[in-house]
Amino acid sequence: MQRRNDPVLTEEVLSSDPRFIGRVFSVEVQDVRLPDGRLSKREVVRHPGGACVVALDDEQNLFLVRQHRVGTGDTTRELPAGKLDIPEDPLECARRELAEETSVIAEQWDLLSRYYPSPGYTDEVISIYLARGLSKAYARPDDGEFLTVEKIHLTDALNQIRDGLITDGKTCLGIYMAADFIGYFTR
Repeated sequence: MQRRNDPVLTEEVLSSDPRFIGRVFSVEVQDVRLPDGRLSKREVVRHPGGACVVALDDEQNLFLVRQHRVGTGDTTRELPAGKLDIPEDPLECARRELAEETSVIAEQWDLLSRYYPSPGYTDEVISIYLARGLSKAYARPDDGEFLTVEKIHLTDALNQIRDGLITDGKTCLGIYMAADFIGYFTR
């Protein structure tokens, strides 16, 4: 992503101490010099990034996956998505995750957005794609990944976001961006 550092606001990293290195992310504590010269500490989560897919068929149905999320202790409804396997390209990750999680492949791919979900503490970037020209494929979910797939009309998905039934951030953003991209709101 393009950096837009403002020298008046930028913090200088003086040192970085890795505190945890895990399978999905790592954590480091940084000593920084603030723009006014004072010293402070920052805790930063390093993440390889991810990709998310709005797979939209010709009838404007999209695919959601239901899965348990340990962070919330709840079952969520999300767009197909996953973590980049370094040095994987985000589009390749999106293609892989769509096939693994939904048994669907797509002919046409459009990048809708690349965004930071939580820039206050992580460098994670999520790329959101719109996938069209869908056809069935063979699914092979990741080992230890348990999910169910549902097909829902775009209008129903938008209503469920409004009603608080779909609450995952990347999913809400992806669905709204896909709707805008195809001109749904201007009809």
